Amino acid sequence: MLKLRRIFKNYEETGSLNEQVNLYGFVDSHMFLTKTGDLGVVVEVRGVDYECLDGTTLDSLTKRLESAFKLFDDNYRIYQYLFKRNNKTIPYKLYGKPVVDTAIKNRLAYFAGKADTLFSLSIYYVILFEGFRYTRTLASTLLAIPKQPAKALSELRAHFSARKQILVLDRELSRAQANLSQKVESFLLQVRDFLPARLLGKEEAFRVLKQTLNFAPGKIESSKLLHDTFLDYYLSESHLECHRGHLRLDDYYVKVLTLKEPSAESFPLIFRRLLEIEANYHVVTEWKRGL
Repeated sequence: MLKLRRIFKNYEETGSLNEQVNLYGFVDSHMFLTKTGDLGVVVEVRGVDYECLDGTTLDSLTKRLESAFKLFDDNYRIYQYLFKRNNKTIPYKLYGKPVVDTAIKNRLAYFAGKADTLFSLSIYYVILFEGFRYTRTLASTLLAIPKQPAKALSELRAHFSARKQILVLDRELSRAQANLSQKVESFLLQVRDFLPARLLGKEEAFRVLKQTLNFAPGKIESSKLLHDTFLDYYLSESHLECHRGHLRLDDYYVKVLTLKEPSAESFPLIFRRLLEIEANYHVVTEWKRGL
C-alpha cells in the first residue's frame, strides 16, 4: 500500500545547507568564531618537496612537525585540508619585450592544452581552540566561590544582568583570543625553518573555507568577504543533492570516502599513493593531542 508519508518524506527532510555549517563569523582580522563557541584560525602551509629527500630526512622532519603539534594541549583540535584541483590559472607576467613575451605566451598555451592533467596542491591547517565554550551555570558559579571568589562573584552578578553578562563573555573571549594567538605564533616560530607557513587574514581564510563547500572555480575565485558575521549563510552557495551512492553539488558528482578505523601505525607519506590519483578531491585529516 502506498503511503503519502513516504512520498513526502524527502520533502520534509530537506533544509538549508547553512544549517549544517558550524561557523558564525570573524571576531578580528584573523580569528573566526563557531556556533558552538570555538575560536579558530587558518594557516597556509607550502609543504616540503619530499621527492628530493631521503627516508632519514623525511623521518626527521616528520618528528619535528609532530613535536610542534604538541604545543597545542587538549583544548585544541587541528584539521588539515589538502585541495587537489586541475585547470588552475597559472600566474604570469609580461615584460614588454616581444621575444620574451612571445615565449611566455607560447608556454602558457602549452600548459593550457594540458590543463586537464595538470593538478595543483594546496594545504591548510585550521586550528580550533575549544577552551572558550563558556557555559557557566548558576550552580557551578556557586561551587567556584571557595576556589575563585572574585571571579565567581563577578559571574554571579552577571547572571542577573544582561550587560554584565556581555562584559563577562567579552573578557573570556579576549582571554581565549590571546591564548590561541600565542599558541599559533609559537607553532609558526618552531616550524619556520623547514615548513613555510603563514597565518591567513580573514579575507583569505574566507576563501579557503569556501572551498570546503563549493567546487565551482568561478564561485571560489570570485568570493569576497562582505560581512564578518553569518559565515554559514555566505559560504553556502551550491545546491546539494543526496543520492544513494553519491552526492551532487551543483554539476559535480561527489563520492565521500572515510577510514573505518585509523591506521595501526603512522609514518611519513602514508597517503602518498593518494597523491598519484588524477582526480579533483579534498583530503581532510584531524589531529588532537592524546591523553
